[in-house]
Amino acid sequence: MTGSYTVERVADAAGLEEAWALRFAVFCDEQGVPRAEEIDALDTDPSTSHVLVRAVDGTVVGTGRLLVDDTPGDVHIGRVAVAARARGTRVGALVMDTLEQWALAENAATAPTGSRVVVRLSAQTQAEGFYRRCGYEVEGPVYLDAGIDHRDGVKVLTA
Repeated sequence: MTGSYTVERVADAAGLEEAWALRFAVFCDEQGVPRAEEIDALDTDPSTSHVLVRAVDGTVVGTGRLLVDDTPGDVHIGRVAVAARARGTRVGALVMDTLEQWALAENAATAPTGSRVVVRLSAQTQAEGFYRRCGYEVEGPVYLDAGIDHRDGVKVLTA
């Protein structure tokens, strides 16, 4: 439990459905991403981890996923979504902190340096400030993903 929120790793199909429901609400209903583009094969890949943040009433108010890249020590955070009612309450930072902790704990040992993990993400340009506050260097050209402007971000974590 963190403050008035609980954090959990998705462990079953029901949890994954809850993550998808929030992502559909944020990305599809609010931002117009086609539903067919929101879910992909990486969601159910055994190496993917999903986080759920719940309010005290049990409602899922935050989610995100952690992908292990092909390069040892490299990971990718994506599909970070926060319910409208929980924005501005640090739920997004809690999602990011949790995914980063998992990334470091589970991937530093396989990294070539043995103690650092490179986290990459694709940031919606309207959320660049959030990712910068989380310590990400957001740079490079703007590109479209699901019809929304994005830029790449990176952060190096050390054990």
